[in-house]
Amino acid sequence: PQRVFKGNSSNFVRVSRRGRSPCKMSRYLSYSDPGIKLCEPLRLKEPPPRLGIPWLTGPEDSFKEYLSKRYKGNSSVWCGGRFATGQVWPNAISTFTLTFGPGAWYFHSLLPIVRPGLILTSFLGISQCVLAAVILVTFFFASAMNPGIIPRNESIPQELEQQMDLRGVPRHRFLKISEITIKQKFCATCNIFRPPRSKHCSFCDNCILRFDHHCTWLGNCVGLYNYRYFVVLIYSSTIFLMQCLYVTVCHFGQEADDTFGPDYGFLDVLWVLSEDTSTVFFFLYCLFLMFAVLLLAVYHTVISLQNLTTNEHVKNYYREGQNPFDYGGLKNCQQIYCFPERVLPEGDDKIEAGYLPFGSYSDGQSFDEL
Repeated sequence: PQRVFKGNSSNFVRVSRRGRSPCKMSRYLSYSDPGIKLCEPLRLKEPPPRLGIPWLTGPEDSFKEYLSKRYKGNSSVWCGGRFATGQVWPNAISTFTLTFGPGAWYFHSLLPIVRPGLILTSFLGISQCVLAAVILVTFFFASAMNPGIIPRNESIPQELEQQMDLRGVPRHRFLKISEITIKQKFCATCNIFRPPRSKHCSFCDNCILRFDHHCTWLGNCVGLYNYRYFVVLIYSSTIFLMQCLYVTVCHFGQEADDTFGPDYGFLDVLWVLSEDTSTVFFFLYCLFLMFAVLLLAVYHTVISLQNLTTNEHVKNYYREGQNPFDYGGLKNCQQIYCFPERVLPEGDDKIEAGYLPFGSYSDGQSFDEL
């Protein structure tokens, strides 16, 4: 069963004391319950339901009500909270224009020359068409899907009135996760304790579940819901750009062969390059983009194996061996890409909160500088 806390005109999805959490996003919010009994471990034995396809099923009712009627952030929310866009112009539109414009020219003017009549019959042509479709779809979902906006409370929950600091804001508290103690900050804008791994984005003015980073090129945050689409986008873009570079080199070789014969030399190739400046520019453009997305792909592979977000890695949230979400590379990747609704890669969720640290703790997660 699900209980909804309504106090001081606020709504908070809360897990019952029997340890059930029937909603997908509520499992993260279970760690942020303002009324959780302090220093009393709460074990949630039942795993959360599968996340499914968020853009198809939509958010659960409590999230949908906030996103449809009471939303106060900077994003544009539509389709009942399924989609949320940030800075569409100039960010997302500029990225689309600067990448898909050259891509359309490539399919229209370059690929047919290198593979005449074989675009839909050769492996190269078919794979590039498939990758182009994947890039289009994942770009849309990464830039337009609701990344995991957390509902705000309209006021500070009543349970926290006795825990105020001198500024009139509830004190930060401590969570013990996987026997590691971490700080959890209260977000004064959203009036909630930030769930594990969440952060308030200053661009979108939302607290985001499992916040990875705010992507300027997409004009949107990358979080729990759209992270997998973002990763597929950079992987598929890397492979596609490598193939574009290969096709462009083949084009230069064909031009040199047609002009100077099969025994053409290096100077002959330079002459061909000087005569085809538009294709040279396209080659250099693809080379630059390829290295950029390749570095991103390698980076996100590394942090996925460590079960880190970009935000956690850049800010060095955890000391060596103090990441409570790191259960080994295989289990980490299984959680991130197959079971993102889980807070931990394996085992039950055991929640223990208090306003004093449980021994040594790691500065960081859900805690920004005051």
